[in-house]
Amino acid sequence: MRGHGARRSGHRRGSLEARERCLTRASAQNEGKVHLGYVYANDPTLSTARTMVRGGLSFAPFLRRWLGEAIDSVPVSRPFNYVVHRASLLSPRQVEAHLLACHELALEEVDGATVDYLGADPRVAPARMGRRELRDLYDPDAVSAAFRTSEVGIDPEALAGLVRDRLNDDPAIRCRLLTHVKGVERNGSGLDVEFENGAGPGRERYDQIVNALWDGRLAVDRTVGLEPPRPWMWRMKHFVRLRAPGAAVPCSTIVLGAFGDVVVYRGQDLYLSWYPAGMRDISIELEPPRWPSASEGGFSGEIRDQILDGLAAIVPAVGRLPLDADAVSVKGGVIFAWGETDIDDPDSGLHERHAIGTRSSEGYHSIDTGKLTMAPLFAQVAADRVLGMA
Repeated sequence: MRGHGARRSGHRRGSLEARERCLTRASAQNEGKVHLGYVYANDPTLSTARTMVRGGLSFAPFLRRWLGEAIDSVPVSRPFNYVVHRASLLSPRQVEAHLLACHELALEEVDGATVDYLGADPRVAPARMGRRELRDLYDPDAVSAAFRTSEVGIDPEALAGLVRDRLNDDPAIRCRLLTHVKGVERNGSGLDVEFENGAGPGRERYDQIVNALWDGRLAVDRTVGLEPPRPWMWRMKHFVRLRAPGAAVPCSTIVLGAFGDVVVYRGQDLYLSWYPAGMRDISIELEPPRWPSASEGGFSGEIRDQILDGLAAIVPAVGRLPLDADAVSVKGGVIFAWGETDIDDPDSGLHERHAIGTRSSEGYHSIDTGKLTMAPLFAQVAADRVLGMA
């Protein structure tokens, strides 16, 4: 959802969306990991881990509240193995210490309550693999250690489709598509949304606005006087989606640095990411440029091969995947994060994601989700603020 308004009278609740459908870009173009803090091992304060644990353990309960039992139809990944690359920024001992610290945070968050974590159990502690299992799954020349965890992911494409259907079926919400939000202007006690669509420029007044934009959020925030609080980066990252029913591939996150992920959803759909091949562009502008997709740029085959080769050198089973052209696609999405250098820099701000959330100012609410994991929690925060002001 790109931009939202709500009137105190309840007569008008709308969603303004620049695309032909809601939830087609960053919402669907990611690995779908429901974080338990494990990947943020280079934040020794555990602030990011604590944030992600809170979001991760509230992810399914909030979605179940809004979507009902339909949430159980969305494919969930196998549990992730955390694989320590020999060029990792942190040693296996440091990674293990972080994983166990995150586990303690999860136990504190659960604290005897009913757990709803997409069918997995976050109370099960991470465990280091033995040498034989490690050699069976990974190339020992590239990997120094691996840890089994209970962290899982959810297929973001299927989830986005479910949320989209819920929006379309709600008679109280009007989704205005192919409408680009240009800015928001305070006007007396209200807020005017300026937009443009096929009918030309337009303006509508609302009592409250929720800016849920992704790549346009900073620019719209600036129109109401909310400036970015620190340096930021936009990155264009490509990945491979592959259908391979029955594929015996371990679900893996390779840490810590510019590496990648192998995500297996319900044993047949895979997300494959190898950062050195997939990360093609960086921008520090207020809005990112319109980067071409792999198909538009004519480099789909090149990226596909580089991602598969990069991962196969670490996870040999990737090299044995069938490459039916109809089952393989190269996709891309824009990543936003606070920081000035890339993730191969141990001092990069990209290793932290705790200073995120909902900024509010006189009826205007801007949501910086940081990660998909945090979206349901921050959506509830924004909703509570809207209702509190109504």
